[in-house]
Amino acid sequence: MKKISESLDIAPDILEGATIVTLYGGQSALVENFKSIICFTPFQIRLQGRHMKLNFEGTDLQIERLTRDDCKICGNIQNIECLPL
Repeated sequence: MKKISESLDIAPDILEGATIVTLYGGQSALVENFKSIICFTPFQIRLQGRHMKLNFEGTDLQIERLTRDDCKICGNIQNIECLPL
């Protein structure tokens, strides 16, 4: 996969469908390439990715946007954990 990504000048995580998290301060996060929502409360949001689970903890957590490709989590994000499958 590394040789293909280098020859195409594409990041390997994109080719492998890795879950990508972009954090914007402690107020929002954009999660790309996830499979499903496992848990959703104002204090915890847990998402299933291809290779891991993501656990967001905080207060006033909500899903602001949910599409086939991404999920935008907003609120007071205090902790993010990557959990093995």
